[in-house]
Amino acid sequence: MHKINENFFLKFGEVTSALGGESSDTLTTLTFVNAENYDVIGVAAIASEVASDAVVTLKLYQATATNGGGSATITGASDTFTSTNATDVDVLFAQVRSADLTSGYQYVGAKLSTGDGSGTEEAAMIFICGKPRYGQATLSE
Repeated sequence: MHKINENFFLKFGEVTSALGGESSDTLTTLTFVNAENYDVIGVAAIASEVASDAVVTLKLYQATATNGGGSATITGASDTFTSTNATDVDVLFAQVRSADLTSGYQYVGAKLSTGDGSGTEEAAMIFICGKPRYGQATLSE
């Protein structure tokens, strides 16, 4: 029987207890995952305590370095949520196939942002990296 961690690499992204209180109301992954090792990289984000009518956006970025150097947005790799009340909890998801990255880019990161500057939102991001390209290697960044 296979274990999920034999086929998918789960990387804990970033967590905040005050998304709107973060710099520029944005939470950015500190390290970018090496897409060279996987066929697909997805990011799941959860946000709660979002103020009514506030928008939360998840966007994936491609980069030339693991620290996000030379980063650029990935067209179509985003998700958006508009809250209807302060107790809303929503899960956002965006993914990209490694083959769809622009030539010269091999790292994938994410940003979660909000238009609500109140700082009451709790949020987190988790990377889900699938179809490892090197089956015998240990799954890693």
